[in-house]
Amino acid sequence: MMFLYIIFNFNNIIPVILTLVGNLIFYLFIKNKVDKSIEENKIAYSGVFREKIDIYRELLNKTYSIKKELYRIQYVGTIEDLNKLMYDINDYIKFYTINQPFLSDKMLTNFIIIRDEFQNIFDEFYKHFSNNKDLEEFFKASSKLKENNPFDKIEQQIISEMKTDLKIDKTKSKK
Repeated sequence: MMFLYIIFNFNNIIPVILTLVGNLIFYLFIKNKVDKSIEENKIAYSGVFREKIDIYRELLNKTYSIKKELYRIQYVGTIEDLNKLMYDINDYIKFYTINQPFLSDKMLTNFIIIRDEFQNIFDEFYKHFSNNKDLEEFFKASSKLKENNPFDKIEQQIISEMKTDLKIDKTKSKK
């Protein structure tokens, strides 16, 4: 009688054991696949994240360089300096245009605004240096550069987005 009891229970235990083993194999297979996918996404995201931060850093560098050069040229510039600045501004525009996928719509809008500011200021500087005329317009452009500081908005936008991406808490940075 005991023998039949063991055989009967053994027949009930086999499906349970097979189910547990099957579930364990399925779990390990799915877990391995999900872990691999997560790791691939982490690697891809970290590369994109790093690229985005590098782009922000380069945009800030180019913005500061052009701003500094514009300020310098208005006091001691030459036509050659202005030609070099024109090349730098075109390089700047090309850089942010190529990197549009990494930039927010708000930042792109600010770049369009600053591009117009560059053009207006540059045009007046160029007229002054090439003709030694239009002194009044040259001073207006210089004044606009000093008073309105068209660079502040884009600089603050880049810094703000960098801090957001880096998850830097504004309250911590004030301490």
